[in-house]
Order: sequence, then C-alpha cells, then structure tokens
Amino acid sequence: MHFNTILLGLAAAASSAVAAPSVEARAEVVSAMAAAPQWVIQGFTRTCNAADTSCTVSFAVNTQQSPATACSYTVTGSPASQASTNGITCGPYTISSGWSGQFGPGNGFTTWSVVDFSKRLIVWPAYNDRELVNGAAVTPDKSYAPQNLP
Repeated sequence: MHFNTILLGLAAAASSAVAAPSVEARAEVVSAMAAAPQWVIQGFTRTCNAADTSCTVSFAVNTQQSPATACSYTVTGSPASQASTNGITCGPYTISSGWSGQFGPGNGFTTWSVVDFSKRLIVWPAYNDRELVNGAAVTPDKSYAPQNLP
C-alpha cells in the first residue's frame, strides 16, 4: 500500500512537470487576413507531355480590384507534374509551388504561393492531381482570401 502511494505521488509529480505551460488569454488578437476581396484564380490548367517531363501551367490572378493578370510558365522535371517551382514572375506577382504526396498514392496535390510583394499580400491556391488532368481548366474557378505578409 505504501509502495502504491509513492508511485502515485511520483506519477503526479512527473505529470505536472511535463504538463503544457499555461497560456494566458490576451485581450488583443490581430488577424493575419487582409482587408481585401478574395483573389480569384481563373482558368487554371496544367498541361504535361506524355513522358511527364515538361508541364505548362497557365492561369490568371484576379484580385477583383484591378484587371486580371495572366500567368503561364513551363516546369521541367521527372515527373514534371510533381516538380517544385520558385520565384516565377508574373506581372506584379511572384509564384512558387510545391507538390505533396503525404496522403498516399492517388491523393497528391500542389500548393502554389502567389505573392504581391508591393502590397505585402499572399494567397495559397491548391489543387489535387485529379483536378489537373490533360490541360482541362479547373472548374469552377476558385477564390482565396489574401493574407498580410509580416
């Protein structure tokens, strides 16, 4: 019985020693979301050759505050449909992308970053591989809420 009491005491002491630190509620919270309309990514396509060594990505960025900006670029790799990109310039935007297969075969997806550094705004359009087939445009177009860059 005395041994059990000691074990319980040690367990209680250990659990309080590794417990998560207390987080104090703060009166002020700042939203990372921009006070701007959602950006619409229009007519998004990815067209790859049969060997999947070259893909052309095309779309337009419509901020709903200025005319849409067309963007088209070619990415190479093996497979090109899974190749990352970085620092592609499309008008005022800088485009980067990365593919993920973290959800298993047949569930891959690519997330793009579309950044307007002059306005310090970013959106992250994302499409699964099933949406990006044979150069067909993703329908309907998707919109994304811009976030403020720090």
